[in-house]
Amino acid sequence: MSSTIMAGLISFGIMLVLMPFWLRFLKKMQIGQKIREDGPESHLRKEGIPTMGGALFWPVLMIVTLFFAEISPFLIWSLLIAGGFAFIGGQDDYFKIKKDRSLGLKARQKILLMLVFSGLVGVYLFLYHPGGTQLLVPWTGSQIDLGWLIIPFVILVYLATANAVNIIDGLDGLAAGLTAIIFMGFAVLSLFFQQPVGAIIAGSGAGLCLGFLWFNCHPARLIMGDTGSLFLGSLLASLAVFQQLGIFLLVLGGMLVIVTLSVIIQVVYFRLTGGKRIFKMAPLHHHFELSGWTETQVVIRFWLIGAIFTLLGIWGGL
Repeated sequence: MSSTIMAGLISFGIMLVLMPFWLRFLKKMQIGQKIREDGPESHLRKEGIPTMGGALFWPVLMIVTLFFAEISPFLIWSLLIAGGFAFIGGQDDYFKIKKDRSLGLKARQKILLMLVFSGLVGVYLFLYHPGGTQLLVPWTGSQIDLGWLIIPFVILVYLATANAVNIIDGLDGLAAGLTAIIFMGFAVLSLFFQQPVGAIIAGSGAGLCLGFLWFNCHPARLIMGDTGSLFLGSLLASLAVFQQLGIFLLVLGGMLVIVTLSVIIQVVYFRLTGGKRIFKMAPLHHHFELSGWTETQVVIRFWLIGAIFTLLGIWGGL
C-alpha cells in the first residue's frame, strides 16, 4: 500500500513541477484548442487555450511505475499500449492544429490504429497470460472463462473506454477528476486482489490526473487533448483486462458508460425520428449546461455520481 500511495504522490508532485514549463512551451508554440462550432456558445471562450497538456502523462507514468513496480508483462504492456494510444491522440491533436479545425484524424484512421494495439493485447492474453481469458464477476466471487472470445472483448474494452474518456473531456476538470476517482477505485481493488503492479499503476494514474487537475480546474489554463484522454482511457482498460476486472470497469466507470450511452441514444433517436432529439445536446454534460447548470455544477455533480459508482465497484470486489 505504501508504494501505491508514494507512486500517486510523486506523480502528483512531478506534474505540479513540470506542468508550468510545459504550459509555457505550448503557449510559445501556439498549440491552442479548436472548439467545435456546434457546441455550447459559452465554450467559445475556450478557443485557443493550450491543448496537448496530457502529453506529460506517459513519461511521468513510465518513470514512476518503473521505479516502484516490479517489471512484468502487465507493466510493460500497460506502458506500451498507453504510449500507443497517446501517440494516436497526439496525431489527432496535431492535425487539428495544423489544419486549424476542430476535427483531427479521420474516425476510421483512429479506430484502425486502436484495433491494432488492442488486438495485440487480446492475442497476448489469450495465448500467454495466466488466467488471461477469465473475468471476475462482481458481488459473486465467481469467474467466467471467455476462451478465444477474450480477443474481441479486449478490443471492445479498449475502444469503448478510450473513446468514453475522450467524449467526457468536454468541461474544465471533468475528465481528469472523474478518471482520478476511477483510478483510486482500481488501486483499492488491485490491493484487495493482491496485484501490487496494478495498484502502483492505478496510484500513479490517480496522481497524474490530480496533478493535471490543478491546472485544468475551472477556468482551465490548459486542456489535456486527445493525447491525454486516449492515454487515460487505455490505461484504465489495461488495469481492467490484465487483472480480470473487465466487468468491474463497467461499474467503476458507470459515469463514463452513462455519458457514452447519451451520445449513442441521441444519434440513434435523431436518425430514427428524422431529426428529433432526446437531449438538448449530447454528450450528457452539455445537456445539463443548456438546462441552466453552471459548468462547475455539472463537473462536481458528475464527480459525485462517479464516486458512488466507484464505491459500488469496490463493494463488488470485497
